[in-house]
Amino acid sequence: MWNDPIVALFTSTSAVCVTGLSVVDPGTYFSFWGQLFIILLVQVGGLGYMTTTTFLILLIRRKFDLRQKVAIQQALDRQGMSGSAQIIYSIIATTMIFEITSIFLLLPAFVGEYGWNRGLWLAVFHSINAWNNAGFSLFKDSLIGYQSSLLVVFTITGLIILGGLGYQVILETFVWVRACLLKQKEQLVFP
Repeated sequence: MWNDPIVALFTSTSAVCVTGLSVVDPGTYFSFWGQLFIILLVQVGGLGYMTTTTFLILLIRRKFDLRQKVAIQQALDRQGMSGSAQIIYSIIATTMIFEITSIFLLLPAFVGEYGWNRGLWLAVFHSINAWNNAGFSLFKDSLIGYQSSLLVVFTITGLIILGGLGYQVILETFVWVRACLLKQKEQLVFP
């Protein structure tokens, strides 16, 4: 089936901008490869162009020129380049941890109904979409069919909230909780 290039352009733009707007049902209109392309664009849009580009450059071990270093500093709101690679890796790791965890949480809901291959793909697609607040779904009725599934509702809701809060808030909350727990542990050990 030949897809309209205007529909593909609109959906791609919507995916990169993580708006989730679509003039067609992505689950039936696009093939697996089209859906994969949508989800990759959602991931790029959710992470941000500069974060994604910097991560890819770091992966291939290429050196940054001065203009790229200045762009990275501005994108990450940093004074210098020191530690920028660690921040990029940390952002990617945080994203992967939440998305992979939610994939495993969503698997029981989707695999039981659709089998392993389709169920896994539905879990991956909806996990990435929820974390990036994109709003695409492979179901005609979005996730209305799962409104009574507490597992799906709480997993998707948690991803939307945490993904919306972003890396910096999650990191600072983690550091704060860890400091509180260490302080409490020290008080128990050394009264």
